[in-house]
Amino acid sequence: MKRMRFLVAILIMWLFLFYNIERLSASIDITGIAYIFVPVMAGLTIFVSPLRKAPLWALLVVPIGVFLTLKVIGYRQWGTPLPLTVTEVCIIALTTVLSRRVSEGISEFEQAVAHISIGRISKPTESFSTGQTAMYQELKRARHHRRPLALMAIGIEDDSIQVALDRMVQEAQQAMMKQYVLSGVARELSDILEDYNIIARDNDHFLALLPEMTADQLADFADWLHQVLFERTGVALQIGTASFPEDAMTFDGLVKKAVREMEEEMEDANHRPEYSPQSQRLAVERPYV
Repeated sequence: MKRMRFLVAILIMWLFLFYNIERLSASIDITGIAYIFVPVMAGLTIFVSPLRKAPLWALLVVPIGVFLTLKVIGYRQWGTPLPLTVTEVCIIALTTVLSRRVSEGISEFEQAVAHISIGRISKPTESFSTGQTAMYQELKRARHHRRPLALMAIGIEDDSIQVALDRMVQEAQQAMMKQYVLSGVARELSDILEDYNIIARDNDHFLALLPEMTADQLADFADWLHQVLFERTGVALQIGTASFPEDAMTFDGLVKKAVREMEEEMEDANHRPEYSPQSQRLAVERPYV
């Protein structure tokens, strides 16, 4: 953010200097085309997203070519105005470069905000209100065909999220960090679980529906997922599980059982001060495909 403030301040001061350059030197007489072209280029470079990906040389060559063409139409380009034309071209180039740097800073900030709020994931994690419909349909399929099915409630231990802030901002920072970690966990879950698995986020935890997962396979798979997520994200998970038809016959019953078990695991972990996910020796091979 400091770099962003610095770039914006430099751009503002430069534009202020440009519009007052004739007061500083009576020999300089900027043409009307330049006065219009400079702010237009600055605005386009900052606000038009595709221009952020364009090569810098293209942002310099094409606008300068357009500017010279317009100037040929309205003014004499060669002869006496040549030094002025060179000055105006340099002004346009410098303004474009500064605007490009500001645009890149805005892009970086937008990417950071997107990562914190929703995460950059290949398979989007739906909200529970949306995802539960697909989960319920999958349960109906399992019930109809008498196939196994499992549900996991996945939460993050607050103690595993390390923050070091003043007391006045600690709560806000904790909330922001938790959103950042949740987006990272969502991304990893989308990468690890198969496409036919259904993942949904419900407030500060996730629900993952695993078709064809039996109760015997579920415990080993949960342990494996716990270990893999800890290695990739550095946060400890508490996973509650429920199996159909062993634990419940309805979707609500599966959700309640998995969430209740997850919450109990979290409560137990909070009462174990020496608990460390690194101390657990879990399977390193995926137990279920």
